[in-house]
Amino acid sequence: MSQPSIGEMTSSLATKMEDMGAPLGGAILALSILLFLQGHRRLPLVSFIIGASIGYYLSPEITPLAEEFGISLSATQITGILCFFIGMVLSALVRMSTRMLTSAFIFVTFSTGIQTLSNYGFDVERSNLWSGIAALAAFFLTMGINRLLPMIVSAIFAAFGCLIATLLLTGNPLSTFEPVEVKTFVLMVPIFVLSIFLQRIDVQKLEERELAKEAPDPEYVEAQQHFIPL
Repeated sequence: MSQPSIGEMTSSLATKMEDMGAPLGGAILALSILLFLQGHRRLPLVSFIIGASIGYYLSPEITPLAEEFGISLSATQITGILCFFIGMVLSALVRMSTRMLTSAFIFVTFSTGIQTLSNYGFDVERSNLWSGIAALAAFFLTMGINRLLPMIVSAIFAAFGCLIATLLLTGNPLSTFEPVEVKTFVLMVPIFVLSIFLQRIDVQKLEERELAKEAPDPEYVEAQQHFIPL
């Protein structure tokens, strides 16, 4: 018996999503809005929810296999374990892929920069001064990318999710959604840019809260100013 291809599985998944219609579209829209506003700190949670949903979708296929291997668990238990496991794996993969993207970006950027400087007579690899400058630049750039990349990834997922949710809520087939088309890119760009802007505001609010926690209580400071030692 031949195994279904990736295309067949994708088509089957799209058909099931279309059958669920508006309720699924509402759930996707809610997760997309969460990523849209606070994706930089909610991405692992949303990844876990998506992974758990995938586990729920796969559970009817996995349950008969568990019975063949003699695993004495009910269908509900298998579904719960599968949802939790795939959710944790997907959340961990998203975190690792974000770090790998940061490392890859730094490597490509500095490799290109070093090669370019070498073409103009600057031997970065053999110069202690230039090597030190490159190391400091890589350190600060890594810190900046680590802060920005979760926002960028979240904004992309939020834009895709909003478009898919719109199709499901309006009853249009998912086959009309083509991620590589120009019209998709044009629709995604405003959502992406606005998401980055709002996530930056959320980061600033979190930083202000942290500073407020470390700052002394104004009422306590005022009381100390009026305290007269005996």
